[in-house]
Amino acid sequence: MRRKSRASLSNAAGRFDMAREGVDDGWFQELPDAVIPTEVRQEAARTLITYNRSPDLPFDRSINPYRGCEHEI
Repeated sequence: MRRKSRASLSNAAGRFDMAREGVDDGWFQELPDAVIPTEVRQEAARTLITYNRSPDLPFDRSINPYRGCEHEI
């Protein structure tokens, strides 16, 4: 049984569409997942307030409690 939907049923190429073709140029190399350990350090910060001297910001001071961050990929 086919579901009723509002999307198109086909995506035919038009004459003004750019032709694209995938090419293997040899640059992509599958790298193994490396486990990088998290490094934690004690830090004695001089100040918590950061001064912003930028004309496009509506404030001149901000607080950034994080010196760095960790993202899991």
